[in-house]
Amino acid sequence: MKKLAKICLLSSLLAGGLALAGCNSNEEGTIVVGILQPVEHNALTAAREGFMEAINDAGIKVKFNYQNANGVEADQNTMAKSLVLKSDLTLGIGTGASVALQAASINAGLEKPILFTAVTDPVDAGLVKSMDAPGGYITGASDMNPVAAQIDLIKECKPSASKIGIFYTQSETNSKVQADQAAAEAQKQGLEVEIGTCTDSSDISANINNLCGKGIDALYIPTDNNVAAHMQPVKNAVENYHILTVCGEESIMAGGGHITLSISYNELGRRTGEMAVKILKDGAEPADLPVVSMTAAECTYVMCSQNAEAAGVTIPDSVKEQCTDIPAK
Repeated sequence: MKKLAKICLLSSLLAGGLALAGCNSNEEGTIVVGILQPVEHNALTAAREGFMEAINDAGIKVKFNYQNANGVEADQNTMAKSLVLKSDLTLGIGTGASVALQAASINAGLEKPILFTAVTDPVDAGLVKSMDAPGGYITGASDMNPVAAQIDLIKECKPSASKIGIFYTQSETNSKVQADQAAAEAQKQGLEVEIGTCTDSSDISANINNLCGKGIDALYIPTDNNVAAHMQPVKNAVENYHILTVCGEESIMAGGGHITLSISYNELGRRTGEMAVKILKDGAEPADLPVVSMTAAECTYVMCSQNAEAAGVTIPDSVKEQCTDIPAK
């Protein structure tokens, strides 16, 4: 902590420097870490919890300032402005929250460290220059899914499938990146692809039913914050049409999907928290910390037999034996 105090003193003297340890705290010696979450759902919450656990386990005296926009973009932008001003380091959970923190920092003329977690493609989002060399004051963890392996699950579970649907929210860049990858992989495997999108929660029901009514044999849903928070219309549609549903991660799947190869968002958040420790405790620069992610080998096959049975979908025993079966939510 002596090193942190020195960093704080230097940052208060050097205009434009990284404002780190304890400079915004009401209690001397306490670091303020701001956390911005766009909406409440299990995966994002697990990432937040893992992040906080890693920092607490390192023994750093931290005050967490957690804000949740509950799906309201205007509130998210307002919260971002407040967090970058009042925090020594901030965390954005998901692409939208991370970009909001970046924009707020640019507008305020600040270069305090920003970390992101659960961002699918941080290069495409403009958060970093490259995965290996972020090049600025922002770095973090990508939740890029093993999309190819997830599409493989469709053929493993339903060898006769010839046409799949892909459904995501138009405004979520991370979802489109995965949807494009999934479409390319499906076409590579000889599958016809139908794309369905929604704009927000209000048109999920109409649009997912429209997609399911196009004769698809299976449905793929990437990690998508809006859809994850409103899975009931998806669950109703796939049960009505008896469609195998593969999801980008397990908490979405538990809401109405059937099977996935999923990363652990708690572990992803923990790895992001370990990056925060390197910055706050060891004096590392975000520019020098490569973006981290989880490999397919680190992911887990997860199914929800309860949801599958409700949709009249049969998961082959050869696939079941690889999976952890979780309850529907």
